[in-house]
Amino acid sequence: MTHPRPVGLLDPATHAWLTSHALPGALLQEMDPLPGGFTNDMAVLTAERPGSAGAERYVLRRYRPGTSRFPRNTCAVEIAVLGRVAARAVPVTAVVAADPQGRATGRPTLLYRFVDGTPLSQVLADGPASDDARGLGRAVGVVLARIGRIRLPRPGVFGDASLVPAPDGAGLLGDLPGFVDRCLAAAAPDGPLSGTDSAVLRALARRGPPAHAAVAGERSLVHGDFNPKNILVRRRAGQWAVAAVLDWELAFSGSPLFDVGNVLRFAHEYPPAFSAGFVDGFRAGRGRLPADWLRLSRTLDLFALADILTAPPDPAYFARAHTVLRRTAAARY
Repeated sequence: MTHPRPVGLLDPATHAWLTSHALPGALLQEMDPLPGGFTNDMAVLTAERPGSAGAERYVLRRYRPGTSRFPRNTCAVEIAVLGRVAARAVPVTAVVAADPQGRATGRPTLLYRFVDGTPLSQVLADGPASDDARGLGRAVGVVLARIGRIRLPRPGVFGDASLVPAPDGAGLLGDLPGFVDRCLAAAAPDGPLSGTDSAVLRALARRGPPAHAAVAGERSLVHGDFNPKNILVRRRAGQWAVAAVLDWELAFSGSPLFDVGNVLRFAHEYPPAFSAGFVDGFRAGRGRLPADWLRLSRTLDLFALADILTAPPDPAYFARAHTVLRRTAAARY
């Protein structure tokens, strides 16, 4: 459990940047760390600006240095992605200010407006009624289809804020067996993944090349971590709507089926009506699902699954991912 802390505990450089540049003249009241950020530090900041009717909330996102198996977008790239999707009516947070190079604050920093909403993961965990679950799924599917309609020059990861992938930028996400081998080689020797499970993961990965061939050349915007913890929802006029899609640090250009596999990774834990509504909404939003979309999306999601299983953020998440591995192997798709 996290607790608000005085903003006086902010380092002086960040405090100065906030009050002189990001929120000029604002009175910073408190800072509440946000849980769940595995790669960056995030906190809700409450501040009162001159002339405002009262205190307002913002999210302060500070980028941690370090390496990753997946290329992670820089602060500058993430800002460019947010601008691109907002222009296409995708609900996202509004950027207030940024220090992309960390020249003022010491490390790349982004400040954006806090969005009221409930994480979809929480709503699903509460066991919504069938009609609610279907409405949730449909709203999420429509938004994902809208994201997938954003076309980029070529497939691959983003090298800079132009959002033009390098000509050879699709290489990493085209070699599933190689990626799995690298994950397993880097896994801690005393990690929770057994030798049998490692063999199962390798066997599933060897089925990957045909799936990648089927989506080769697709160049849609992919969120890269499109799962219920990164989707805020709320009710509007009695209907569920997506309030914001958060955390675009893994976005790249490729097939929307990466995101389809991500959001349905734990579908066995959700009400069946959610998955059905999601598929309906994705199709209604003009998202394309080929005849074998389920097999393809599960195969593409093995990139993320391999990363989770070999470097789990916590035991509970490992257990959930391990169940998915066993179910995937048993399906023999």
